[in-house]
Amino acid sequence: MTMADDDDDFLFQDDEDEDAGEESDLIPGMPPWQVLIVDDDPEVHAMTRLVMRKFAFQGRGLAFISAYSAAEALEILRGEHDIAMILLDVVMESDDAGLKLVPRIRDELGNRAVRIILRTGQPGQAPEDAVIAGYDVNDYKAKTELTARKLVTATITALRAYHHIRTLERSCLGLERVAGLGLCQMALSGPSSAAGAALDQIAQVLEQPADGLFCVMYGADRLSARILAGRGRYQDAAGHPLATVADTGALATALRSPGDLRHDFADDAMTLAWPLTGPAGGGNPHAGAVAMLHLHLVRPLDEIERRLALLLMMRIADALVTAWALEQARDPA
Repeated sequence: MTMADDDDDFLFQDDEDEDAGEESDLIPGMPPWQVLIVDDDPEVHAMTRLVMRKFAFQGRGLAFISAYSAAEALEILRGEHDIAMILLDVVMESDDAGLKLVPRIRDELGNRAVRIILRTGQPGQAPEDAVIAGYDVNDYKAKTELTARKLVTATITALRAYHHIRTLERSCLGLERVAGLGLCQMALSGPSSAAGAALDQIAQVLEQPADGLFCVMYGADRLSARILAGRGRYQDAAGHPLATVADTGALATALRSPGDLRHDFADDAMTLAWPLTGPAGGGNPHAGAVAMLHLHLVRPLDEIERRLALLLMMRIADALVTAWALEQARDPA
């Protein structure tokens, strides 16, 4: 070990007796933010955990993972894909071990999301301006200046940025999944098969179990609508009136809403309604109808997932209209 004088650093000096936590309470069931501490000094790990023990951001606390060398940190990062922040020492098994780890994280592992805060006890050895310019790090702190208050501030900034990056990534991934749906194949398979495929696809995109139903409503008597497809607890409901399964729960609540049927998102279920557009008149018996998809959830959907669900429902409704048009073209009688 070539580290020198790190033992003389006064980590978190001046306000080390202050509570480093936010006033906001933790939200039960919310997973903690994962933070990787990379430092060859066990005291640094212990002090970091101590001053951040009551920290919370967006209702989530912190879960710390310790690595005592750059090599150990790299192995951890290969297996852990949701580490939000790294507190990374510069000097460990070599004078620039921490610096050399940065491009391996960004380029070799392809991890652009994790926020990296460099900490050093020897700032003159790796000047801040040169490090920030030459390495893809997000902050640079001398251990002697990193008080508890500054660590909290740096952590909030890092976690907020990580959250925004992950949100953007999830949005892009969801849109890619929507774009990849086989809507043409759904339409060609016929209305009932298309409805079943719709349930399967939307459950897959939202990473929820396929446990729901799909039906089309005509007029004000919603409960008389026949179920086109069912999955999970509704597996045998296809062909039956909606009234046979819609007596309780979130579906019943959605159906009781006055006026037009609306989208309804509960913690354990969602109900989506979409008008089936197309030419009116005798040639289109489904003009004015409303497609409804009801799916039970094992966890609440966040805002991004809700928007994706609505986008999916719009495209599924288009596929259903196309399926009916193809069916009518094959059998105009």
